[in-house]
Amino acid sequence: MGSLFTSFNAGVSGIVNAQAGLNTTAHNLANTKTPGYTRQQNINTDTYYHTFRVTDKATLQVGYGTTVAAVRQIRDIFLDKEYRLEVGRQGFYEKQYETAIEIEDIFGEMEGIEFEDSLTGLWATIESFSTNQELITNRELFISKAQAFIQKAQDMNQSLRDYQINLNEQIVTQVYRINEIGDKISALNVKIASAEASNLENANDYRDERNLLMDELATYTAYDAYEDLDGKVVIRINNAPLVDEMRSYHMVCEKMQLKEPKLNPDGSFVRDQNGVIQYDIIGDSPMLTVKWKDSGYGEVYDIQQAFINNDEADVGSLLGILTARGTKFGYYTDIPQNVQELEGQLKKDTLNEYNNTTGKCLIERIQAQLDLLIHKVATAVNDAFAPNFSTNLTGVTDAAGAALNLGKGTKVLDVNRCPVGTDDDDTPGTEVFSRKNTERYTVYNVSGPVYATDDNGNRIKDEDGNDILLTKEENGVHKLYVYNEEDPKDVDTQYTIQNLEVNPKLLSNYSYLPVHGNPAAGKDEEYDLDIFKNMLAMWREESVVLDPNTLSKFGADEFYDSLITALGTEGNVWGSIVENQTRLAESIEDKRQQVAGVATEEEMTSLLMYQHAFNAASRYITTVDDMIEHLIERLG
Repeated sequence: MGSLFTSFNAGVSGIVNAQAGLNTTAHNLANTKTPGYTRQQNINTDTYYHTFRVTDKATLQVGYGTTVAAVRQIRDIFLDKEYRLEVGRQGFYEKQYETAIEIEDIFGEMEGIEFEDSLTGLWATIESFSTNQELITNRELFISKAQAFIQKAQDMNQSLRDYQINLNEQIVTQVYRINEIGDKISALNVKIASAEASNLENANDYRDERNLLMDELATYTAYDAYEDLDGKVVIRINNAPLVDEMRSYHMVCEKMQLKEPKLNPDGSFVRDQNGVIQYDIIGDSPMLTVKWKDSGYGEVYDIQQAFINNDEADVGSLLGILTARGTKFGYYTDIPQNVQELEGQLKKDTLNEYNNTTGKCLIERIQAQLDLLIHKVATAVNDAFAPNFSTNLTGVTDAAGAALNLGKGTKVLDVNRCPVGTDDDDTPGTEVFSRKNTERYTVYNVSGPVYATDDNGNRIKDEDGNDILLTKEENGVHKLYVYNEEDPKDVDTQYTIQNLEVNPKLLSNYSYLPVHGNPAAGKDEEYDLDIFKNMLAMWREESVVLDPNTLSKFGADEFYDSLITALGTEGNVWGSIVENQTRLAESIEDKRQQVAGVATEEEMTSLLMYQHAFNAASRYITTVDDMIEHLIERLG
């Protein structure tokens, strides 16, 4: 009787297990289209055995059936990790590609006029002007084209800045979503730990929800994750916790601080005892950075690190936005010139500093390159109309006898050989493109004539062997026009896009434009043909580099073509990387779905299998029941 009832229990366990299998299969089928759902599978195991007899040859045992040991998820954690890495890279490069396309649109068309048209239009006007300087209409047209050129450049630069600032909104949105994901994962950790505390069931649906959130998180940022013994997941971003079991930490967006490397007197970088370059804080940037709110870990990302240097520095769309946007507005001074002429550690440090900052930040770099082009054009035009002469002014005193402390290598207006205006005063030194807050020259009344001298104090001769006089005498007063140099640390002194305007003096009176020969050089009432020859030479002089990592130098016309070509090439590279990353992520996702996804055909097979198992267990119980009934009736 005991063995028959034991057999009866084994049959019942078969029915229970088959029913559990049917329930799990039905659950899989019901969630075929549910995002993030992972296929579940019952794990059956023997319950226990009753031992009746043990001999030296065998052990006599009777089994009590089977039970469902666990309902497991069919998931490959290695594919999960690989997928999240590659989809994060896809997000990073998508932001680079989107930025390149947006910049190409800004350069290509604005209000129906390409920037290149304004550049070539200015040059065409200069060429026309050079053949007929007498016509006032040519001067007016030249000034008008100069205004259009500056306005177009400023419009483009402002569009780049607006786009750069608008990326702050995307950063805020993504940071908010990351915080939200962290909160939800933390809450799910609590639910999973609570549901699995009894070790009687797995909280698979909660785990699916958590895994789906972790997949989404991977598109925004790189992270490391592991699960503890209680089923709670820990997530860290750059070694700082986002989710620490049951607690989540938040990121915040704050204005970024502008930094510049500290320099030694010889121009080398100041380093600490560990060899790390030191920086000075020079102000706030309108750009936002991402910091940890309350964990004390500071900034989430160090974007002043080339993203090709480690595996996680090109992962996540949030870092992609920060990298493409940069840390500040770009200026021509951000692109170091003549780096290849430097030697040793200074050359290496200069290139590393550029490559880890402006060089890798697409918008900031394009702004700096555009500004460099405008600087090249503006200085070429200005230096042709108001040429400077570098000389040694050591010992020069003002009219009162006080030392001016100007020293060697000071640039002054070549006042007696430069072209002059057509006004009654033969005004020299009128530039076309002015700095809004800085005059081109500071005019000193000096104690006497000043002649050009070399560093040793020896007078410099002109091509005719005469001393070069640098002062202009007016009513017995000797005037020295000292050029106000550009200061790399003071934007107001630079010929940069935002700081430029067509000289208001010329706008009010075109006669100030220096096109006449200098009376002091015997060219009274003559038009100076050398102006445009010098301007052409400076315009086309291959003197500026687009990228300090290369040896190639360009003139103004070639520079713009090279800038656009490089931008287009870079955009194509980003586009190819995005395509490859998309295919790679999709390939890994296909593999994940082959393991974790629900296949209706396979589940229908399982459904039939469990139905047959249920029927078999039912028949088995019926047979045992008949046997018990038969024994009772016969023995009764």
